[in-house]
Amino acid sequence: MTMEMEMEMTKPFILHVDDEPDDLRGWIDEVRSQSRVQIEVCHPDDVTEQNLRNASLVLVDFKIERWERRENAGVLALKPSNGLALLSVLQEAAYALDKERPRAFSLFTAVVKDVARGLVPQPHIVARAHNLEWVFSKTTPNVVIRAQRAAELAEAVRSLPRPWPGDSSRHASDALKKWLMIPPEVSWAEAAWDAVVRCRPPMHEFAEHTHGIGVLRWALHRVWPYPTFLLDDAHVAARLRVDLESLRTQLESNQKLSDLLAPVQYRGPLANFSGRRWWRAGLESIIFDLASSDPASTALFHSQLIEKAPGLKVFKSGLLFPVIDEVFNVKSSLAAADQVVEVVPDDWPPFADSAWALKSDLDVHAELAAVAVRDEDEDR
Repeated sequence: MTMEMEMEMTKPFILHVDDEPDDLRGWIDEVRSQSRVQIEVCHPDDVTEQNLRNASLVLVDFKIERWERRENAGVLALKPSNGLALLSVLQEAAYALDKERPRAFSLFTAVVKDVARGLVPQPHIVARAHNLEWVFSKTTPNVVIRAQRAAELAEAVRSLPRPWPGDSSRHASDALKKWLMIPPEVSWAEAAWDAVVRCRPPMHEFAEHTHGIGVLRWALHRVWPYPTFLLDDAHVAARLRVDLESLRTQLESNQKLSDLLAPVQYRGPLANFSGRRWWRAGLESIIFDLASSDPASTALFHSQLIEKAPGLKVFKSGLLFPVIDEVFNVKSSLAAADQVVEVVPDDWPPFADSAWALKSDLDVHAELAAVAVRDEDEDR
């Protein structure tokens, strides 16, 4: 058996390209200690066809300054100035080596703002702008979490169907359902799938053309960062009308609440990549079941919920809204209707729930004020 075949049959392989590979020994040790993926860190001079061919994930540093052969090249076209340029070269080289194999290409950098070039420095926004799957920040304090995310992305690539079934609509739908791991036996499975379809997954010719990477990008760039068929903790708390911190605390300490919500927690690929996610359709099913005798009664629903988790802090009146900050991160506290204004950041998916910001933040952050939805009377 060849080395290539051995690698194909074992764990996903991460190829990490950096101009100072010796400085990443701690990173290598952390990734390897998790026993989820294989990884090799090498200088651009040492990238081989074999490790590029076998990679499920290619990581490249943005600042590549110690590369003598590049500096000595006499032709401008042979001098990729940074990791973005080098990634483009590697993308095409990988395609030439194996046109059928899906791979993710990502930056690994300490200067996300420089790469953003004026965009909001969110990894999914920057990656989308640069034809990449993701941008990993070297400055993320927790190297364990960073290593877990890299491994999870490589595993998600490996889990894509090969080849992506583009011969019929049914086969494509079945492939996406299987990849997302929608529980087939639950009562809300059909509602969950309908919600997925409303998010316009590229599951037909584009998925086939990209060998599933188009689906992966859709998940990373258009679904996970936004409230869609999956919800983060903040949007779950808002729907339940409970305090976000109390929800998180009770999920860790209260077994009854944990058992109640466990069946609707997303368990498919990238399940922990951007934090915990929950199936919206499953959550709605739980809410209905808890107050089935009077579905319109928030008081009845809360009484049933508190019976299971007395430590939850509930809000008895009005809706609650998750709000975003000036770099479009969801804040750690919820707001009441009279405290918020709708905002429409560029490229916010039309199929996602509306975005909201605190009215008080508009006076402080021009980025939010610029995308706020204002009444016509206010503009006069």
